[in-house]
Amino acid sequence: MNKNKWLITLLALTLPLTIHAEEAKNEPVVEEETFVVPEPASLSLKPENKFRETGRVVSFLLMQSHYEHPDFDDELSQEAFNQFLKALDPNRSYFYQKDIAQLDDYEKLFDDALRTGRIELAYDFFALFEERFRERHLFALEQLEKPLDFNSDGEFEYDRREAEWPIDEKEMNAIWKKRVLNDALNLKLAEQTDEQIKDKLTKRYQSAIRRLSQTKSEDVFGYFMNSISAAIDPHTSYYTPRQFENFAINMSLKLQGIGAVLTQEDMFTKIVSIVNKGPADKSGQVHPNDKIIGVGQGEKGEMVDVIGWRNDDVVDLIRGEAGTIVRLQIIPYTKAGDGMPKTVELVREEIKLEDQAAKSKVLEVEQYDKNFKMGVIELPSFYSETVASNGSGDDVTSTTKDVARLIKEFNKQDIDGLVIDLRNNGGGSLSEVVNLVGLFIDKGPVVQGRDSRGRLRVLKDTDSDILYKGPLAVLVNGGSASASEIFAGAIQDYGRGIVLGENTFGKGTVQSVADLNQYIRNPENQVGALKLTVEKFYRVTGESTQNKGVKPDIEFPTIFDVNEYGESSYDNALVWDTIKSTNFKKTGGVTDVIPFLRSKHEERKTSSQEFSFLQEDIGRVAEQRDTKVVSLNYEKRLAERKRNDEIRLERENLRRKIEGLEPLKELASDEDSTEDDNAESASDIVDEDQKDLFLKEAGNILSDLIMIREKPEIAANFLAEEKSSNN
Repeated sequence: MNKNKWLITLLALTLPLTIHAEEAKNEPVVEEETFVVPEPASLSLKPENKFRETGRVVSFLLMQSHYEHPDFDDELSQEAFNQFLKALDPNRSYFYQKDIAQLDDYEKLFDDALRTGRIELAYDFFALFEERFRERHLFALEQLEKPLDFNSDGEFEYDRREAEWPIDEKEMNAIWKKRVLNDALNLKLAEQTDEQIKDKLTKRYQSAIRRLSQTKSEDVFGYFMNSISAAIDPHTSYYTPRQFENFAINMSLKLQGIGAVLTQEDMFTKIVSIVNKGPADKSGQVHPNDKIIGVGQGEKGEMVDVIGWRNDDVVDLIRGEAGTIVRLQIIPYTKAGDGMPKTVELVREEIKLEDQAAKSKVLEVEQYDKNFKMGVIELPSFYSETVASNGSGDDVTSTTKDVARLIKEFNKQDIDGLVIDLRNNGGGSLSEVVNLVGLFIDKGPVVQGRDSRGRLRVLKDTDSDILYKGPLAVLVNGGSASASEIFAGAIQDYGRGIVLGENTFGKGTVQSVADLNQYIRNPENQVGALKLTVEKFYRVTGESTQNKGVKPDIEFPTIFDVNEYGESSYDNALVWDTIKSTNFKKTGGVTDVIPFLRSKHEERKTSSQEFSFLQEDIGRVAEQRDTKVVSLNYEKRLAERKRNDEIRLERENLRRKIEGLEPLKELASDEDSTEDDNAESASDIVDEDQKDLFLKEAGNILSDLIMIREKPEIAANFLAEEKSSNN
C-alpha cells in the first residue's frame, strides 16, 4: 500500500481532545416517577480485539509519520498517564489521593499497552473513575434531601485544577456539599424556587449517572488513545468511528438527513433547532423542543423505541441516504406542556450546513464627510468537500469558490473596500487557504512547510489573476488559528492589506488524517482515524506562527490572556523557530502608511465611549483572573449581579443617548438560566456590541486607507511631522 494514500492534508485549530464525564448543563424538564440507578458501564466493558490491533497500528504510524518521531518510552508513558487523569477528572473532584497512588502502577505502562495491544489498564482506570463519579453524584442527590442554606459565609473553589487531590471521604464530601450549594445558588439567582431548584438538580445529577453508564468500549479506547496523542502534541488525536464521520461532515458542510440539531435531555432526545429548508423544516410538523421517542426506517420498518438512548445512537438511526424515508415518533412541545405523541414521515435530503459557510454583508462607514460602502466576508472556517469526501463537480463545497462568488457580487455593488473577518476561524483545509490568498495577490509563494525529515516545500499561487484589487483589511482575534494565520500572515507579508485585531492563536502545524480502517485485517471493522501532526508551516518570510501567532498591524485591546488561551498555554506544544525566507515580491502600498493608520485609530479609541467600556472590562478581568473562589452567600452574589446589571444598564443608556433614543429604566430580563456563574468569564463580559465595535473600527481604518490613496499628501505630511519630532 502506498502510505501517502491515507494522508488528507488539513489545517485546523483542533483543541486537545479533553474527554471527561462531567454532567451536561441541559436541564431536564420531563417528570419521572422513580430513578433506578443503572448498572455501571464498566461491569460489561472490555477491550475489543479490533482496538487492540488499532493501538498497534497507531503506535507504528506515530513513530513513523509524526513530525517529532516520538519515542515510546517511560517519559511519554508518564505524560500520557497525566493526560488521562486530566481528561477524566480535570478539576480534581472525583479521585482521592489513595486512588492516584493506586493508579501510579500504570504510570509507566501506557506506551507498552499501546504497542502490545494489552489495553486493559485503560478499562481498569475508567472503572475506578466511574465508581467515584457515581459515588459523588449519589452523594449530591442525598444533599438535595436537606434544606438549602443560602446564608452561608463559605466560599466554593470552582477551579481546582492545581489543587491537591482530596485526602479522604470527609474532605471530598465538604467539596461536594459546596458544589451542590453553588449549583443551587446559580438557579436561585435565576429566580427559581427551592422546589424547582431541587427538581432540576435532581434530574441533572441523575442524568449524569445515566449518561456515564451508557459509555461504550470505543469511548474508553478513545480516552486512552487521546491521552497518548496529547502526550505528544495538542493537535494529534484519535477519532472514534463516529467522530471520524462527524469530521467529514464538518469539512464538507454537508450531511444526509432530516435537517435537525439534536441534544440529550434526561431520558429523551430533544430537537434544539431546525435547519432552514431541510426536510424537517419543510414538513411543518417538527419544531424545536419536540422530543423524539421512536425512529422507524422506511414506510413500514419497525418503530424503535429510543427513550434512554445516547444522543449519538439516535442520530445514527435518523441519518441516512438522501431519498430514503425515516419515520419519527414525536412528543410535540407546547407552552401548556407536552402534546399527544404523533408520527411524522420525512424523506431524507442532502443538508448544507450553511452556518459554517462564508457569509457577506455591507458595512456603511461615515468618515471624511463621505459615506463608504465596505464589503464584509465572514469566514468561520476553511472548508472543502474534496478534503473530506473527494467530491467533484459544480456542487462541491469550497471556501475559495464561495468567497469568489461573494466578491463578484460585491464588485457589482461597487464597494469601496473589503474586510475578511477571520475572528474565531480555527482553520481547515491547507489547499483552500493557498487558493484563497491567490484571489488577492499575483502569483507567488503563500506558505512554506517542513516535514519531520527536514524537507521543505513551498505552496504557491500559480494563477496571476487577481479577483479583488481594492483596499483590503483582515480582522483576526485570539481564536483565529492555523489556516487563518497563514492567510493573515501572507496578506501582511505581501503588504496586500492591513491585519487588524488581536494577536492570533499561534498554531503553526499541519495535520493529516489517516483512515485506520485501511490498516485493519477485517475491513468490516470500523475503528476510526488518526489525526497526526506531520509538518510545521512557515510564512514566506521564514517565520513560524507556532506559539507566537500573527501580530496585527494595528492591535485592538483584548480581554484575553494569550498565556491562558493561546497555543503556548497547551501541554506539549511544539516550539517556535524560523527557516529561510522565500523569494516573493511585495505589492506595497500599505506597509509605509501603517503608522498613520495607527495614529488615526488611537485618536478614535481615545474619544470612543465603547473603547472606554472595553478598557474597563479588561481591568476587571485582570483583577479577577487569579480568583478561583466564589461566595456561597445569596445576598453577596445578588449584590454582585446587581452591580453588573447597573453597569450594563448605564452603558446601554449611554449608547442610546448617542443614538438619540430614550433611556431604558431596566434591562430585559434573561431567560430562565441554569448556566454556572462561578466567575465572570471573558466571553460573558465581551458582548456582541464590542464585536461590532471591532468591525466598525476595521471599516474606519479601511476608510483611512482609502483617503490616503486618494490624497497621499495626508500621509506624507504626517510622516514628515513624525520624522521631524523624532529628530
